[in-house]
Amino acid sequence: MEEKREREKKEEYQVIREEIVPKKNKSWKRLGKTALRVTVSGVIFGVTAGVVFAFFGGFLIKKLGLEKQFRQAVGIGNPTSNEGMVNPTKVPTATKAASATATRQPEFVVSTPEATPEITVTIDGTTKDDREPYEGKSEDVQEFLNMYSGIANLASELRKSLVHITAITEGVDWFEESYETSKTATGLYVGDNGLDMLFLTNLDSIEGATKFTVEFENGTTFPCTIFAYDTNYRLAVLSVRLSTVEKIAKEDLPQEAVFALDEVDTGIPVMVLGNPNGHQGAMELGMITGVGQVVQVIDDEVMYFTTGITEYAEGDGFVFNLSGEVIGMVSKTLNKGEKGVITAAMMSGMKQVIEDTLNNVPRIYCGLRLESVDSVMGGKYKLPEGIYVMEVLPSSPAMNAGIKNGDIITMLGIEPITSVRQFYEEINRLGTLSIRVIVNRETKGERKEHTLYMQPETRLH
Repeated sequence: MEEKREREKKEEYQVIREEIVPKKNKSWKRLGKTALRVTVSGVIFGVTAGVVFAFFGGFLIKKLGLEKQFRQAVGIGNPTSNEGMVNPTKVPTATKAASATATRQPEFVVSTPEATPEITVTIDGTTKDDREPYEGKSEDVQEFLNMYSGIANLASELRKSLVHITAITEGVDWFEESYETSKTATGLYVGDNGLDMLFLTNLDSIEGATKFTVEFENGTTFPCTIFAYDTNYRLAVLSVRLSTVEKIAKEDLPQEAVFALDEVDTGIPVMVLGNPNGHQGAMELGMITGVGQVVQVIDDEVMYFTTGITEYAEGDGFVFNLSGEVIGMVSKTLNKGEKGVITAAMMSGMKQVIEDTLNNVPRIYCGLRLESVDSVMGGKYKLPEGIYVMEVLPSSPAMNAGIKNGDIITMLGIEPITSVRQFYEEINRLGTLSIRVIVNRETKGERKEHTLYMQPETRLH
């Protein structure tokens, strides 16, 4: 009996073991299949996500407001890359002609002319050679031609930093017919931010337009958009997506411009490239005839210089020195009504403004038009040292603080203020904090100091 039970137990154990082992094998198979399905699904998802991002990534990044995280800061003081940069040899000037001409090969050479003697007939019938010696004359002409050949070569290189902008304005006329008008402008390539190529131009030339295209030097054209602009300094930045130009050969892409951030002086020879005379791609050569002039803008002032080059009503462009550096932007509005000659906003005083516009950084806004009180003005009108308030804009932080036309701002916080440029730098340093402002104000024929508090705002344009 016991043997029978023992036998039955062994049989049950054998059945159980046989059942368990196959089930265990089946679980491993199921696990392997599951892992395979997960792997295949992951690969399919990755490929699908890659395809979707390739086609719609830019849209999604823009829609979700993530573009700023992908953009790099752009500056004009130190170019991000010198590879492919214009590095022109200085063109000979009156003081350095002898040494500099040797570094440039002229495009053409004038051979020494054969001198034609002047013949004089005397009374006795004999002839006499009255030819004057021409030693040095042909060398002077050759040096002059070398200099102009060098300038032409330099201009050709610098044009690689410029693009031709077409600004199109769309509208509907009285008969409800759609129409388009276009105007042209010159753009200067300043670099890329990782997503876009950025081109600086004068806002005067494109204001009001709704569509834009840029044409590179090799003739290829691309659509572009306004990336940023500043109505105060009359600057605009147009952008072209890097992805749209990735198939363009590197040598056909614009070259990054080099800026000169030192102050310029009178008598410096310069060239204006762009559209200075009504012809796109033209060059005008001249020199700086006046510096030190300023024009007042809101909360700041812009330095500009004049040239001896005749102004063209619809002209624009950029001014280069003969080292190939940008020193000015042609402007018909950033001056004190100068007419007849080309004037240009000086780059050296606008570095921070240009970089803020390139990076779409809001500027500090107070709403004041100011003028420095120099010693002549102060002595004539018996005014204290400071900056004179010419205009207070309506509903501005300055008006809300109680600043009035005719006030003289003598202090911001604990800093004495003696110039408009210093005022601009100080409010940018303090930002949107509440600032103590000391003003000197005339009341009933007597000047008194008043303490006010102003809280600047930020403005994008």
